[in-house]
Amino acid sequence: MARELGINTYGYIWSMSAADCARRLAGLNYRQFEFLLQPPHLPLDDFGAEKRRDLKMVLDDVGAKRTALNLPSLDHNLASPFSRVRAASVQMLADSVDLAGDLGAEWLVVVPGRMSPLFPPSPQDRIDWLTDGVSKLLRRAEARGVGLAIENVPFAGLPDAASLGCFVRSFNSPSIKVCYDAANAHFIGESPADGIRQLADLLRIVHLSDTTRTNWRHDPVGNGDVPFAEVAAALDAVDFDGAVTLEILDHDPDAGILRSHRALTPLGFTQCAPVRSS
Repeated sequence: MARELGINTYGYIWSMSAADCARRLAGLNYRQFEFLLQPPHLPLDDFGAEKRRDLKMVLDDVGAKRTALNLPSLDHNLASPFSRVRAASVQMLADSVDLAGDLGAEWLVVVPGRMSPLFPPSPQDRIDWLTDGVSKLLRRAEARGVGLAIENVPFAGLPDAASLGCFVRSFNSPSIKVCYDAANAHFIGESPADGIRQLADLLRIVHLSDTTRTNWRHDPVGNGDVPFAEVAAALDAVDFDGAVTLEILDHDPDAGILRSHRALTPLGFTQCAPVRSS
């Protein structure tokens, strides 16, 4: 059976609210959403109970499923050498867990810290800091029924499948799994297909976009050289049944998403349904 595609809302964060974005994407025949937590698109502050209920009603109305939230890492760092920064980061992510719980989202995507590319701390230091912060956050997530999906990001503390898998398995909890980004893996020189096979027992979300190995991008499919046929074959080989999510950054996000969807259809993904004219 063809795999369904979901949409990460990154491309819409400056142009429309999460509620309007859900309606727009539903009009493009999508029902799986991963919302980027970014004001004004979806804020954490000044987004109280009434606004949360309103957004939840929109999600229910459009038939949203497999909903996730994703907090960008520019404003937090679980691997900071400063304990005060790590504490503030845990609180920010805990607030994000609460929002996910209020909206009925299944997962919060978590970037495991940020590293200086010039002179990073030792691997043991970053693991110690991350373990402390994620342990605190995991208790909140378990209480709210929200899972933590730890993502591989080139500048983060766990950029590759091996380190990411080792870290996540150390918790031995069903509430902490993996979000694996194929473009991020490809950019650092890792085979995304190999990463998928290594992390098969942990995978809950897979991000798809295009990039090269010289410039880190999240472009529409076809603009880079990510080996999508190998990625699709690996997903089939491990019987992946989680969310496959397009995370496309483009000046025209609708067009970039639809173009990417059409390019992936021959690889076993669902047909891109015709868009109704307004």
